[in-house]
Amino acid sequence: MQKIISLFIIGIALLACTGKRESACLLKEIGRMPAIEEGYEQGVSACYAALYDGALYIAGGCNFPDKPAAEGGTKRYYKGIYRATLADTLVWEQVGTLPEASAYGVSVQEDERWYIIGGINENSSLKTVLSIDISNGCKIDTLPSLPNSIDNASGCIANNVIYVAGGNIEGKASNRVYALDLSIANCWEMIEEMPSRARVQPVCASNNGSIFVWGGFAPNDSTEVAMVHTDGVCYNIKEKKWSHLPHIVVNGDTITVSGGVATNIDNSIIVAGGVNRHIFADAISGRYNIISKEEYMYQPAEWYSFNKYLLIYDANGEWYEKCSDDVFARAGAVIIGDDENIFYIGGELKPGIRTPQIHQYKD
Repeated sequence: MQKIISLFIIGIALLACTGKRESACLLKEIGRMPAIEEGYEQGVSACYAALYDGALYIAGGCNFPDKPAAEGGTKRYYKGIYRATLADTLVWEQVGTLPEASAYGVSVQEDERWYIIGGINENSSLKTVLSIDISNGCKIDTLPSLPNSIDNASGCIANNVIYVAGGNIEGKASNRVYALDLSIANCWEMIEEMPSRARVQPVCASNNGSIFVWGGFAPNDSTEVAMVHTDGVCYNIKEKKWSHLPHIVVNGDTITVSGGVATNIDNSIIVAGGVNRHIFADAISGRYNIISKEEYMYQPAEWYSFNKYLLIYDANGEWYEKCSDDVFARAGAVIIGDDENIFYIGGELKPGIRTPQIHQYKD
């Protein structure tokens, strides 16, 4: 069984990373995004991914193919579903099409079922919930729609229930959590809200009977200035109670992995990438004390100091740094894996600039 969580901002936990640590990442580039939909080959962020029967699947995503975002380029969204057999080099074929182009939705998988929930495109935020049978030619069914349009949320699946946490609900930043029991699949229900301010683009994973949510950001509102979460929260499914999680400290620095990604593999949660909390918070608050607003989008990729860590949250509730590499310094990427391999897909190297690279990590 593989479980995928496409997640586009992951916060952190202030537990210092413990003694288990490796410095070298066993990474190799195994391919790039397909050159089928025009512009897709330039790389996208916030796409969806699945892994099944020796093949990698990706779909959707967005980029600025014609003109950079810094120069006022228009964001383009995609709808192709692509498959590549896992090999030394990926060779893509298009095996389906999403009903609507989209990105920034929640993507989770259980066995042959790949679920894509919500998202956004150039027209609107979405309520749609897709169930894709990747054992049967990517046959697409629909499940009950979300009660509201949701984008930039995150989610996971646990005990045959899909959870969707945070994001923008009808365009407004939220700390709500919705759940859909797949054994009934009648409608989505709202569980107790996360005990925090809104979390747009948080990261979510399930482990040991609990739902973990880290990071995300809350924008400026009428009473409080924007902030980047550097903590997490945990929902005990059986007890139906939330608790707070501490922060992650890496090399003595409290970090955020907002904009990063996570997946659950073999009772451990794998986390990679994300933005720099100081630079990102300064920008979304509108203060621009670090650099002026006019100059913000024009810096080289290394200036944004995206996180380059691959972190593990293990079954004992301990964090440790597996390794670090500049490859992981992305936001809006996708991570997916099984017990043998982890795949790190696309994302942005800096605001508005995507990469088409797909890397494989072997433990």
